[in-house]
Amino acid sequence: MAFARLSDVGDFPDFVDVVVIGFGGAGAAAALRAHELGSSVVIVEKQPRGRHTPSTRMSGGLVMAVSDAAAATEYLDRCAGAMTPRDVSAAWAHRANDLLAWLTEHTGLSFDKVNGAEHPEFDGADSIGVYQSGGATFRLDPRAGGGVMLFDALAAAVERAGIPILYDAPVRRLVTDAGRVTGVEIGTAAGTETIGARHGVVLACGGFEYDDQLKLNHLRAWPVHFYGNPGNTGDGVKMAQQVGADMWHMNQMIGRAIGHFPHGDEWLNFIIAIDPPGYVITDKHGERYANEKMQAQLLHGFYYEMLHFDSEKAEYPRVPSYWFFDETRRLAGPLTLSHIGAVRVGLYDWSPDNSREIERGWIGRGSTIEQAARAAGMPNPEAAAATVERYNEACRTGTDWQGRPADTMIGLTNPPFYCVPLYPGGSNTSGGPRRDAGGRVLNPWGDAIPGLYAAGELGQVLGMLYPADGANLSDAFCFGQLAVESALGDVQ
Repeated sequence: MAFARLSDVGDFPDFVDVVVIGFGGAGAAAALRAHELGSSVVIVEKQPRGRHTPSTRMSGGLVMAVSDAAAATEYLDRCAGAMTPRDVSAAWAHRANDLLAWLTEHTGLSFDKVNGAEHPEFDGADSIGVYQSGGATFRLDPRAGGGVMLFDALAAAVERAGIPILYDAPVRRLVTDAGRVTGVEIGTAAGTETIGARHGVVLACGGFEYDDQLKLNHLRAWPVHFYGNPGNTGDGVKMAQQVGADMWHMNQMIGRAIGHFPHGDEWLNFIIAIDPPGYVITDKHGERYANEKMQAQLLHGFYYEMLHFDSEKAEYPRVPSYWFFDETRRLAGPLTLSHIGAVRVGLYDWSPDNSREIERGWIGRGSTIEQAARAAGMPNPEAAAATVERYNEACRTGTDWQGRPADTMIGLTNPPFYCVPLYPGGSNTSGGPRRDAGGRVLNPWGDAIPGLYAAGELGQVLGMLYPADGANLSDAFCFGQLAVESALGDVQ
């Protein structure tokens, strides 16, 4: 059942065993696990049902799972870079060992392996697999159902279980009693109503991708933009702070270079696919600074290259960066992946040949590189033209000063030329309340806050390096389950 307002339902429970805040991947996993264990549970979601855009639904639907928990623990611990305790990585690895079977049981979907670890040189990398449902034959196969198929199957499982979902109901604050979290206050059209939680509250309400103050004060560059759920405005951070939670990973995020464009009174953010070659990315002064193939492969390392701060000029010279391409790439297809993000959930319809976006001014165009750069608002278009000329020469000679593989060295020679600003960003932030191996939220002294748990991108267990495609969803599904198990086990 799904309810629009608490007041619409006379017998809506005043108390349940577990209250889950947020109906994304983590929230669905938590609710399903609570139901599985015979406990009463309700999901409280601030977005209206008709405009519900959880990050899981906006994702590519990739899920990281493991084949050997001990080996995966080694790998995840190395990726964490000491930012996450080893026992937390171990808990994740052990639950991810059974994750695909659990998902299949609840959704009826089958999962095919489409990729492996992002850092294959690390010990334990062979134990990491990336899977996608819908008959995918390669990573991010657009012919498969992606995140929409996966989330819709989870949502159907929640509905079959009869788990109440309260939409359009933002949680105003956590309710506490003698230091224990005992429920939530919900804002409704009629005022504030309360649901009590006998065993605990699970924060599964996403990160702070759309809260400028949190981003400015915690992330490693500015500005930074995200193509995940626009409803993720840091609510869980504030609720956790309300009850004295410690914070971790606040400077971490799942990064890529992304597009950020005006759309009426709003701005829209998009995952950017620069493939196929050729392509050149420069800083705002027209200089190349990294191997662009990382962005072309949609890996997560190029983001780190964008964060450089010039202390002498007091600026981030690579924010924004500028992507140059020619007519061949323009005609090759949309500059975004239409089966991921804003386009997939209906927030925007990107044109097949990018013509509408050129008309909107999102893509600068010119008969020369310099003209395209100027049309995109680049501060130093002359330097960019010189850099592209040097790049074209490197394509002819087969040697590249940024180390690009030869098969990606395709010159920009087919006018007109195009330029798009790119920002550091990605799918989501990772920061939030510190949690233990059971998903318990901890205070600054390392003690669990009674009755409070967390899962998903709010306080992710991910550390320095993103371990593999689908690690976001893996964290959400695994810690959604673990958090509920802890809640039900902590209070008998």
